[in-house]
Amino acid sequence: MREIMIGLLLMISYGISAQTLMPKWISYPEVDSTSQIWFRQTYINNQRPELANISITTTGQIELCVNGYNVSTDTRLPFRTYSENDEPIRMTFNVTRFLRPDSNTIAVWYSPSYPHVQSQQISLNYYGAMSDGEQFSYNANDDWLCRKANISLTTDGEEEFISPSNDAVWNSSEYEPACWISAKLQYKDKTSSISDYASFYNSRRVTRIIRPECQRIGRDSIVYCFNPAFQGYVRITLRGAKKGEKLDIGGLKYTCNGDLDEQAYRKFTDKYCDYIIICGDKKFRRSQIQSVEGIEINTYFHANWLY
Repeated sequence: MREIMIGLLLMISYGISAQTLMPKWISYPEVDSTSQIWFRQTYINNQRPELANISITTTGQIELCVNGYNVSTDTRLPFRTYSENDEPIRMTFNVTRFLRPDSNTIAVWYSPSYPHVQSQQISLNYYGAMSDGEQFSYNANDDWLCRKANISLTTDGEEEFISPSNDAVWNSSEYEPACWISAKLQYKDKTSSISDYASFYNSRRVTRIIRPECQRIGRDSIVYCFNPAFQGYVRITLRGAKKGEKLDIGGLKYTCNGDLDEQAYRKFTDKYCDYIIICGDKKFRRSQIQSVEGIEINTYFHANWLY
């Protein structure tokens, strides 16, 4: 009951501030039309917050992590229709269960909703209350760090995946600070209206994993067929690929890192999949493919209160 009351007070106070203050946007310093961006910040505490929320507004799509954990079971957030393209959408998450008593790392993977230049990338507010009732609130600003992710959009709306050996640590406390730079504050006198997806909204989630059949093998390509066909993406597990080896996986451009095992997949794009053609350069061998999985994504109505 105490958590519910604190949560309601925080919702009321945040609602008032959201109506009176414009979002404080941050971006990568040199914005381009296709780069996906990693953002991160670590907040130091002397105790674990009793309740904490993160409200994030974006013009693209995001994955939000706290201390290395993805805070949502949904995928490719937020859900966008064609007419919404890059309209700002706000989502709010209760992140209390992911917090630690000493320090908490918030990380965001951002992608443009389609290939275009957009300087308003994310606006984030981390707020809550301690056990003594003291409230706190932090906005993402130029103290945040950022860097280009290892996946980017292409100009035709596909994705390019360059697989580094250390990409898994972008969202945790263990990372290489030399590769990161300060985010840029984007000052805007006006902003378009914001759609608030606080509790009830359309979203997407993984509903099924489909195993395909290998139908045809060529000299430098393999065709896999899915029955039934689905909307989503394909995930490939490779073993023994050579560093720098290049593959085309149904339009996904993938560069191998040479680790023993690695996975290639789309991050923020999906497509209708009834078959997929995998082809590679002269280093490519059929034996490198350990598994091919079709990841089906469906839309559903998310109906859940924050508290």
